[in-house]
Amino acid sequence: MKTQNYTKLKTAIRYWMLGREYHTALKAMEFGLKYHTGLRKDGVMPEFQHQVSQSSFARTLEPHLLYPDETLATIFLHDVVEDCDVDISTIFAEFGDQVGTSVELMTNQVRGVRKPTESYYSEMQFDPIASVAKGCDRIHNHQTMVDVFTPEKIDDYMIETNDHVIPMLKLARKRFTRQEGAYLNIKHVLMTQMELLQALNPVEKSELKLGLAVPLT
Repeated sequence: MKTQNYTKLKTAIRYWMLGREYHTALKAMEFGLKYHTGLRKDGVMPEFQHQVSQSSFARTLEPHLLYPDETLATIFLHDVVEDCDVDISTIFAEFGDQVGTSVELMTNQVRGVRKPTESYYSEMQFDPIASVAKGCDRIHNHQTMVDVFTPEKIDDYMIETNDHVIPMLKLARKRFTRQEGAYLNIKHVLMTQMELLQALNPVEKSELKLGLAVPLT
């Protein structure tokens, strides 16, 4: 049933993008499908379900996006450098500077070398595409962590969301005011998820302090 839902959602997103003439995103979807051929950590869902689910959520943000085609393309491509060993130069060559830059900003680790967390998020706030795509990515991370990650790892993810992702969204929102609706929507979903996960995932001596991050107001 889960894989059937994935197939239906993937088809629905593809036809919607065709209707919108989002040809960069359509090309990126096919590119991502070529490389993401395995299963997710649950051993059941196709790996590319991560990207398809994010694109479905991003679709609801479309009226608030400055670059909807390129944002969707970045969502489909955001893990190919980090997880599939695709060289970032290939993304620039195939999809242009705007998408290439956004994918590069979202890439946290290249060949075993991880970017410092502070610089990773501080750079992303200046990009109207990567800042939205990262929020969509983190929403789906939260959605799929239970029964896959340990309670401690889930807590670590939420601490990063609270301390880095949400403040990044606030700073990006102040720069890209036409995307305010998208940033507020993403923040609301993330906060709701964290409140629920914290209740379902009690961790002794957790350092997560919801609400102490810079508020998105």
